[in-house]
Amino acid sequence: MTTRSIPALPLTLVVLLALGAAGCDLWPSSNDTVAKNAAKDAAKPAPTLASLQPAPAAHEPAPPAQAPAPPPPPQRMTNAQEADFESWIVRTYLGCWKPAAQPADSDPYFARVRLAFKPDGSLAKAPKLVNPPSDPALKSLAKSVMQAVQSCNPLPVPAQYRPFYEQWKTKTIQFSPQVASR
Repeated sequence: MTTRSIPALPLTLVVLLALGAAGCDLWPSSNDTVAKNAAKDAAKPAPTLASLQPAPAAHEPAPPAQAPAPPPPPQRMTNAQEADFESWIVRTYLGCWKPAAQPADSDPYFARVRLAFKPDGSLAKAPKLVNPPSDPALKSLAKSVMQAVQSCNPLPVPAQYRPFYEQWKTKTIQFSPQVASR
């Protein structure tokens, strides 16, 4: 038995002729038809982003809510603010200090005290004399420094420096008798 294949081109022509006979407008006959179709398309509302996204299925859970943004990093003092704070803290402690007389024949002694503060300006722990004097004649000067720190406790930290507590919670202050005498 021999099979005959029907060429695709004549079949396509038959289908197109049948569609044309049924009243389907396959080819616009003039530019007027093209203009009318363009006007119809322009009158349709433009699709929105929401209409283009598929609707969530009823059985799918809603996407999890976004976690809140992390808190901003703590603020830092500018160099000028830090210098102003250092100046303020030294002036404040010098105002509380009544230096003992330094012996004339001794080397100058500059006491250095390490301090730890609470956010309210009070001492978090006992102050530490970083460089205790080896000369017994200077021990009274070191003792007067420690008394000054205690008498200034708590420090009245100005409001403009309170947000920067992390930067001033520990400080090492130097006490100079020459500066105190001015």
